Amino acid sequence: MRKTILTLLLAFAAQSLIAQNPLEGYTKSDAGVWYKFEKRNDKGTPVKEGDIIIGQASIKLGDSLTMNGFMYPAQPIFMATMKQNVFKGDLMEGLFLMKAGEVCTFAFPYDSIGKAMQLPPFFKQEEYAYFRVSIDSLTTEEAMRKADSINYIEQSKLADSLEKEESGKIAKYLKEKGYSNEAVNGVYLHHISKGSEAKPDSTDNVKVNYVGRFLDGKLFDTSVEEVAKAEGMHQQGRAYEPLAFTIGRRMMIDGFERGVKMMNEGGKAIVVIPSALAYGGQQRGEIPPFSPLVFEIELVSIEKAIDIAPAPKPAQTIKVEPKTK
Repeated sequence: MRKTILTLLLAFAAQSLIAQNPLEGYTKSDAGVWYKFEKRNDKGTPVKEGDIIIGQASIKLGDSLTMNGFMYPAQPIFMATMKQNVFKGDLMEGLFLMKAGEVCTFAFPYDSIGKAMQLPPFFKQEEYAYFRVSIDSLTTEEAMRKADSINYIEQSKLADSLEKEESGKIAKYLKEKGYSNEAVNGVYLHHISKGSEAKPDSTDNVKVNYVGRFLDGKLFDTSVEEVAKAEGMHQQGRAYEPLAFTIGRRMMIDGFERGVKMMNEGGKAIVVIPSALAYGGQQRGEIPPFSPLVFEIELVSIEKAIDIAPAPKPAQTIKVEPKTK
């Protein structure tokens, strides 16, 4: 019985040592690289000097995953060149063991990887750093420049087309809604309710509720919780309340501020904003380039700016001395 127990303990201890081996399953190349292939591709193009590697990579320091590029689409991650070689058996030498379409993990001891990167305190001397690399494809700097140039030309053509179409889209929207097609201060304002006589001036603090949509009616943002819930865009934890900003401080897009300045306190209006007074040719979140925007705005309150004028200086008294004869 004792012999059986001893045998089991020895077997368990041996398995534990194997499990704790940080290089289990790894092979050492002639260049001193520890590697373990997860996926091979014998027909893939081998990595050569100067190649740009398109793919994904992750880094584990010991048991801690510190960077996970596999969460994102494949992109340029390395240039394979021995000019960037840091130590014998480093990642650069490892990349030259790979081909396009392969996935491989490289292991580096503490002392070696410390020559290539700053190590955090939790990473221990006896641990290894593991770089997992997946190669989707290989390209060159020249090919990337050509592709970027082609993409730039195509994007420019698309931008020109969208910009030319924009005015027609706005005119069609205004006609369908029965709004005036005459722009005032660059925006198209349609009053729903007038409110009081008070209007905001420059430097005034205002609070507004808003519902922002595209011309097709799709919601992209709102400060009104009921609207967000009704259209399936409610964000848990967000404070749905009137938006506060100061006129003239460029805290809002230009067209939004121009519309608010033409409104009365307590009033509601529809403001159609051309992209030139919104985000122009930039992509802003889900707002595409050259997108006209439609805001339903309620000017909740106006807090007049306090003009603190400097205190007047005391009048100077000029004393005139009598002339002496």
